[in-house]
Amino acid sequence: MQPVLGDLIDWVLVAIVAMSLQFVLILYAFRQRRQRRKAEIENAENRERLDLIASMSGFGFWSWDASTDQVWASAHARAVLGVDPDARLVRETVLAAIHSEDRNDVLDTISSTVHGEDAMERELRVVDKAEIRWITVKARTYRDSKGVARRVTGYVVDDSQRKRTAAELGKLQQKLTHLARVALLGELSGALAHELQQPLTAILCNVQAAQLLVAKDPPEFDELNEILQEIAGEDKHAGELIQRLRALLLRGEAHLQRIAIDDLLGDVLTLVRGTVRERNVQMRTRIDEFIPSIQGDRVELQQVFLNLILNACESMSANPARDRRIEIVAELDAAHGVIQTSVLDCGRGIDPDKLEQVFEPFFTTKEQGLGLGLSICRSIIAAHGGRLWATNRSDRGAAFHFTLPVIAAI
Repeated sequence: MQPVLGDLIDWVLVAIVAMSLQFVLILYAFRQRRQRRKAEIENAENRERLDLIASMSGFGFWSWDASTDQVWASAHARAVLGVDPDARLVRETVLAAIHSEDRNDVLDTISSTVHGEDAMERELRVVDKAEIRWITVKARTYRDSKGVARRVTGYVVDDSQRKRTAAELGKLQQKLTHLARVALLGELSGALAHELQQPLTAILCNVQAAQLLVAKDPPEFDELNEILQEIAGEDKHAGELIQRLRALLLRGEAHLQRIAIDDLLGDVLTLVRGTVRERNVQMRTRIDEFIPSIQGDRVELQQVFLNLILNACESMSANPARDRRIEIVAELDAAHGVIQTSVLDCGRGIDPDKLEQVFEPFFTTKEQGLGLGLSICRSIIAAHGGRLWATNRSDRGAAFHFTLPVIAAI
């Protein structure tokens, strides 16, 4: 009887222990589930906060796992990429959203990021419901101790509005530049009319002389031939002047081309010749021999020269006629790979406190000036990869300098 009772007690004890263990395991599983559920809720809340912050700041965050080729993207990142919120993301899914012309660039970027570069930034186009939008992608690669890429994380930003705004501002800048150019030509109008009148008058006189020679019996063909050559020369001169004026008056997008500084300056001096003569200004140019060419828009760079030369003439208006001199110097700065051009005058100079202020929009010392000329000139030079600044000469007058990158030798 006692062995049976002892076995029964042992069985009861085992059952109690088993039930206790089962209860502990259930309690542990319940606690683990509760903690996991809490972690999931916290994770979801964190993602919601992240999405909210990202959408407010315009950033969409993403991460790519190199070992599984899985891509995680926040809700805002999916919206920027134009990817379905519930779509499974792998590299091919993301590539499908990229504009076909940009995919090879993306693949090259991924390759370089995985095999060498740790950071990258690219502007890309995405196609979203037949709409093409611009986005900026920035990423960083994280590697293991052996240097193998394990994860790439980054963010995307929708730049479409910024691109549109920049394009609109660019068009407004072009219109403003053109209006300033027309205003410059307005200042030159009287001298240009006189400059055009000279070849036209010469042509008329030569035609009348030719008519007299033809009327003779016999006609004097040798003199007639010389007169015809003079007519052709004057016509060419007038035609070139009209062509340069037409180019300056037309408004269009910048057209980059290879330009020699001496040719560019020669065109400008032809336009200002009448004005310089009227104002009794002596012009002198000094250009380095074998100076390399630059790349730029001929009309816009002509506008810079015109503005600086006319400003120099204006600054010397109070000088005696014998003391009105402008010197234009162009020299190579081989150390920096640029051509530095300077327009030097003998005028009243610039207040040292205003050497930078003169480039601000609407700042002017002229009674009829708008204060846009130098500001636009600085924008033109900056768009060509150079810079424009002013100094006072050590003896007398002011100097305006600008640099332009030279074309690299092939």
